[in-house]
Amino acid sequence: MNPLIDQFPTKVRIGNEILEVNSDFRNCLTIILAFEDEELTIIDKYEIMLARLFGKTLDYFKDNLEEAIKQGVKFLDCNKTFEEVEKRVYSFKKDAEFIYSAINITHHIDLNEIEYMHWWKFCIFFLDIDSDCTMSNIIYFRQKKNEGKLNSEERKLYLKNYKTLSLEYD
Repeated sequence: MNPLIDQFPTKVRIGNEILEVNSDFRNCLTIILAFEDEELTIIDKYEIMLARLFGKTLDYFKDNLEEAIKQGVKFLDCNKTFEEVEKRVYSFKKDAEFIYSAINITHHIDLNEIEYMHWWKFCIFFLDIDSDCTMSNIIYFRQKKNEGKLNSEERKLYLKNYKTLSLEYD
């Protein structure tokens, strides 16, 4: 998919059926937040994903449940195949304010003032935030920490700002 020439998808094929996708970034973020919720079971998370993306229940997909889940995850991953990442470097729950600010600073988009933005468009904006944004610095420190490559000065800064820089929740 080339965003310069192709429209972002709003439908998916599951089995013999073409279903509309609720592609708004807020809807997709709600699904991602459900996947970050450690209190929900994996079944709960899939139920939320299918209901919010396609407006259907798990039972609706009984003959194509695996395909529905695969298509839902593929849509949320913006049709990209990602290598398994050992440790995450951002959380849409914990870092919400920093992500909001980074998109505003970098792209001059106030997410609170727009009615609709396609999820894939949001992801493109998020993945292209300025290096001088706080969120970029948070990601930098988390990546370096995950790789065990913080120098002594960075380690001191990490520990001083642990509540912000760690992905542990309060």
